[in-house]
Amino acid sequence: MLTAIAALMLPLALMQASAPETGAPARTAERFAQCVAMIDEDAPQAYEEAMAWAAEAQSVGAYRCAAMALLAQDRFGEGARRLDSLGAAVNPAETATRAELFSQAGNAWLLGREPSRARSSFTRAITTVESDPSQLPDLLIDRARAYAMEENWRSAEEDLSRAIDIRPDNALALRLRAAARMHQSSFELAEADAQQAFTLATTQDDRVSAALVLGHVRESRRTGAPVDEQ
Repeated sequence: MLTAIAALMLPLALMQASAPETGAPARTAERFAQCVAMIDEDAPQAYEEAMAWAAEAQSVGAYRCAAMALLAQDRFGEGARRLDSLGAAVNPAETATRAELFSQAGNAWLLGREPSRARSSFTRAITTVESDPSQLPDLLIDRARAYAMEENWRSAEEDLSRAIDIRPDNALALRLRAAARMHQSSFELAEADAQQAFTLATTQDDRVSAALVLGHVRESRRTGAPVDEQ
């Protein structure tokens, strides 16, 4: 099948084209937006269109849209592998694009309940942007979610603390660190984080989530055992 062959050719095609569709960045962006919009309407058709575009132009946007179309069909492993391969094949100078692709791959692995693979993808994203601390918090939070799925609470807490050091008012990081600390029976610290997360929450959904964690922490403190959040 043409699409399968095109997918296998991905790394070579991208290494041969450091700037896909050079000279037409606006058209590339427009075509990518159209492809992504099609995913909501007909994901299988969007995949076919994306792979036809990829065969024609070897565009990063085409391969990325194809991977996203797979994710929309709950084909998380396939989509995540495509995104990881794409991130590795993109010109190393394109650090922002590489980090985005690895991050997207990591989130796809999380959707597929593959936390170790997710952690690997997020680590590659973090390494890519290590020299720019402003980009690290979101990636550290994502990797902490992978650690939490593995019940590696200490590593999750460490990543979340790094994110909070860079962005102290991050309510999500504080809420997740509260849960990580609760699971390590650090109830007092967990309660302080959950309370601060609730105070900083800017939306109703965030307030509800923070209140739920705060309730879990207080129950854990009362009983002396972490609440099972599943």
